[in-house]
Amino acid sequence: MEKINFRPTKPKDASTLIIIKNVKEKICVLMGQRSMKSKFMPGIFVFPGGVIEKDDSIAFKFFKLKANKAINQKALKSYSNIHSQSLLLAAIRETAEETGLYLAKKKNNLNKSFINSDSTWYDFTEKSYIPSTNKLFFFGRAITPSKLKIRFHARFFLAFYDDFIGKIKTNGELDNIGWLSLKQAKNKKIADVTEFMLDEIIKLNKDFSDISNKKDFPMFTWRNNKRWIKWDKINNLQRFK
Repeated sequence: MEKINFRPTKPKDASTLIIIKNVKEKICVLMGQRSMKSKFMPGIFVFPGGVIEKDDSIAFKFFKLKANKAINQKALKSYSNIHSQSLLLAAIRETAEETGLYLAKKKNNLNKSFINSDSTWYDFTEKSYIPSTNKLFFFGRAITPSKLKIRFHARFFLAFYDDFIGKIKTNGELDNIGWLSLKQAKNKKIADVTEFMLDEIIKLNKDFSDISNKKDFPMFTWRNNKRWIKWDKINNLQRFK
């Protein structure tokens, strides 16, 4: 019998945003439940996020944003500055779409609309919001196992609720959106990588003071039917200038 060579699907670049909120001295995260009709992880509770879109790179130039100096290109495994910033902007855009929360600041003299009226970035300009990429902290990444047809190379970012504008509302992509304590989140139906990232947050023991100086970042995947975690150690001198 002729041997068939298996070629894994190339993972799509994606971004996920873990929003941190302190509720009655408990660390909580914002999560929602994917539709049962979804082709990818139906019914699973997830953090907001999604794949990079072309408009994300356009938005970086449109808003005249400065590169986030706390983000390391090598840690992200990105191939350029604009690719790195697009990953950050994808996290902000997807979160705005799925939760109604904007990681942004108001700029009253912003009188120019985004060039694509169908884009979420157009919504930002209509509200006079400038995306706050400098409020994002890279936390780790994950690659969907090669045996699956739908694959993502997801970068996980942290941000703090106090830096957001807006009220929580759904666009239909996620159901049951709400704040969950870390313990509650772990008791939900979640993916293995979500559980791993929650455990990494728990290890911080409520202390996020040094998050911007983080030097080692996990990469989570599966190999030979087992969890496989690699830690990328990054020198601060390699950060964007």
